[in-house]
Amino acid sequence: MSVKKEPTLLDDLNQALAGETLAAFRYLYLSKIASGISSLPLSKLFKEMADGEWDHASRFMERIIQLGGVPISKPIEWEKKAFFSYSDPPRRGNDLKAMIKESLKLERSSLEFYQRLASKTRDTDMVTHKMAMDAMADEAREERKLTALLD
Repeated sequence: MSVKKEPTLLDDLNQALAGETLAAFRYLYLSKIASGISSLPLSKLFKEMADGEWDHASRFMERIIQLGGVPISKPIEWEKKAFFSYSDPPRRGNDLKAMIKESLKLERSSLEFYQRLASKTRDTDMVTHKMAMDAMADEAREERKLTALLD
């Protein structure tokens, strides 16, 4: 019987890096394909979100290196290591409601992941704890913006 190994902090940080990289790509893609009568504000929001996710990815990459780890560098690994199950974005940009709903799922997965990471590092690594808390605040803000678009 094998014992499941507890993920290390570097594993968690690489998960964050992978997830943020995929999310950034997804939001950038959605910002470019969104179409229809009310697509411009959503397209701008997705672009802002992509920029935020790239920033998170950069910070997590930097933290991995600071801790002596090696950041994930192969795109094929991003999907395997991400903290959420990646699904292909739509090929056409006219179903804005579906884009928003899928994006909400992603934001909620991010919130859960960062909540776990913040709890795990609260008493052991204040730098990573603050990064997780900051990312969680950003993801919560994005979730609120997306939710408001569905109302």
